[in-house]
Amino acid sequence: MTTLVHAASTVRKGARLAFGYVTAACVTLLVLTGAFSRELSVGWEHLLLLFAFGTALVARKQPRSRKASHTRDGHGLDLELGCLMFSAAHAFLQHLGGLLSPFYPIVYALAAVTGAFASRVNVRWLLGLAIGLEAPIYFITEGRSDPKPYLLHGFFIVLFGATNALFTQTELMRLHTQAQKERAEEKRKLQQEARLFRLAEKPATTADKDEEHLWRGSLSEVKSSVHWNLMLLKRTLQLHSALLLLRDPRDGRLWVVESTTDSPNLWDGPFPPGEGPVGAAYQRGVLTNLNLRPGQSGLCYYRDKHEPVRAFVAVPVRERGEIIGVLCVDRREDRSFNAQEEAILSGSVEHVLCALNTERVFVQLEHSKREQDVLYEASQALGAAVTEQAVLNAALAAATQLVVHDFAAVTHYDAQADKHTIRRAVGDGANNFAALSFSSNASLTSMAVQNRHYLPFRGDFDPQNQTVFMRGERLNNMHSVLILPLCVRDSVIGTLALAARRRDAFPLDVRPALQLLANQLAVALSNAASVARLEELATTDGLTGCYNKRHFHNELTARMHAAERHGHKVSLVIADIDHFKAVNDTYGHHVGDIVIRELGQILKQLRSESDLVARFGGEEFCVLCDQTTPDAAVNLAERARIALSQAVFETDNGPLTVTCSLGVACYPDHASNQETLFEAADRALYAAKHAGRNQVRSA
Repeated sequence: MTTLVHAASTVRKGARLAFGYVTAACVTLLVLTGAFSRELSVGWEHLLLLFAFGTALVARKQPRSRKASHTRDGHGLDLELGCLMFSAAHAFLQHLGGLLSPFYPIVYALAAVTGAFASRVNVRWLLGLAIGLEAPIYFITEGRSDPKPYLLHGFFIVLFGATNALFTQTELMRLHTQAQKERAEEKRKLQQEARLFRLAEKPATTADKDEEHLWRGSLSEVKSSVHWNLMLLKRTLQLHSALLLLRDPRDGRLWVVESTTDSPNLWDGPFPPGEGPVGAAYQRGVLTNLNLRPGQSGLCYYRDKHEPVRAFVAVPVRERGEIIGVLCVDRREDRSFNAQEEAILSGSVEHVLCALNTERVFVQLEHSKREQDVLYEASQALGAAVTEQAVLNAALAAATQLVVHDFAAVTHYDAQADKHTIRRAVGDGANNFAALSFSSNASLTSMAVQNRHYLPFRGDFDPQNQTVFMRGERLNNMHSVLILPLCVRDSVIGTLALAARRRDAFPLDVRPALQLLANQLAVALSNAASVARLEELATTDGLTGCYNKRHFHNELTARMHAAERHGHKVSLVIADIDHFKAVNDTYGHHVGDIVIRELGQILKQLRSESDLVARFGGEEFCVLCDQTTPDAAVNLAERARIALSQAVFETDNGPLTVTCSLGVACYPDHASNQETLFEAADRALYAAKHAGRNQVRSA
């Protein structure tokens, strides 16, 4: 029942998707037969087709208006609507006199519309359809022989369609570029204001969107508080202008960050720190109260230097002994600011500083909270990861959230071999460092491991004098680098390396969080290595390094189920060393172990990548060959037999050579399930033994 419902749903969906194309095809066929010529009267079939055409057009136009043109559905609707419109246009032209009637420019208009709104791929398809559709109508239906009008029509169809497509794409590109520029300018202003208010004294370290969102909220609160403070001053003291100027930490110039004024000539800056009365108050660091002569204000924040103001006060904004800006007020009345008004202005500055400090503390708390959230999530992910790849994925994802960088890598350090290996690299140029190995050298990575401390201290990277991994393998265009050691108890197991193109990308305040992440990464990698070792011990034979009997049975069951489901072959080879008891009795068990190891190595070297070699017990081995025919399995067994017979073992009792017997069976050729496959291969092995040993037998 479910299958029938699914089939019905599929048929209904296909019919719905093909409805527009079927309608367009019907209209086209009628046009080719001349059904719309003016000599024929309009019948019920025309009305029915007109109704179907209108239904298809409305049904496709509405979803097309809701879907983006770049989506797969939007592309399909564009093509379907184009087919409907071109077929309808030719039906209309046929009724009005044919392709040479004065109404033919309708097709040009449709080509222009197609070029403007359809995707590039669909424009080519639809213009080709329009030219191809016109050929049988012109030469067959209308019976014309002169190709010149047809070629002229095709030329103008391509011209109108391609020209409009080009103009539309150009305009869209221009609008996209303009939007990007506006967005970049808005972001630059936001960063500048955040820097002026000391909400972002250092470059963004976390994700840009998160940083921008935080700045927007804090700036809104600060500017609102400052604005109402200035408005209150203006109304209370009857001012002409009241404004707050702050110094840009980068270049020391002053900017107007908030103001309220009755003048249309106010200018936001920037202003040199020593310009006019404002600069004097800023540099001297004392309250400046001036009475100005008419027409000689000289105040830098007015575009017209002769703004008619008569009284002016500038109060330095001092924070922790450093002057960071100036609060300026003025009025047009020839009335000096008295001591009480100066005290009000000084108190207003304190209020502004209080608002700034509150928001700075809030920003710092938000950063700390976000770091803690990221580290907590990273700790959860690292704790849940049991494989090295899962650990690396979780750690690098957390590093991306903690600090903006352009390259990241995790290295492993083998203390016994004194060798560093890059386990994972992501970002710019990461492919150049995949699985790179190098011995300890004078690189930052080696020194970070030796010193057990992050390097370089300031985070600045000099590619001429510093090496991250090894000489000849450089990080291009990187100006900031931070190498953090991965420490587990008393040993260093590797490093976490981060690099960025911008300078000062890893300030001191972000390094504790990164070091904590590195510590968690080190523990998680150590745990993953322990889990991998336990899994290896649980599935591997300690003497030969081959899989053990338990793992072999699990794999045999899984591969047999897959073979039964997909209908492919599975071959099994069982090998047993001939007269192995005599080897142990004559040469000792240590020699017997050497012989067993040699056979295991031979089988592992000869197998294909998908084959599984297991020590089944004692001197017996099994090779599970997935999707392998009996002849291929016999060939593998024969090569193993020859390789072992040619091996010479040096012992105290002289050189030793041994042989082995092998049995081969294949599903479904020799067995119907897992049990009978193993029995068939085992019987083939004993047949080889009874036939004289040192041979291969197939079931």
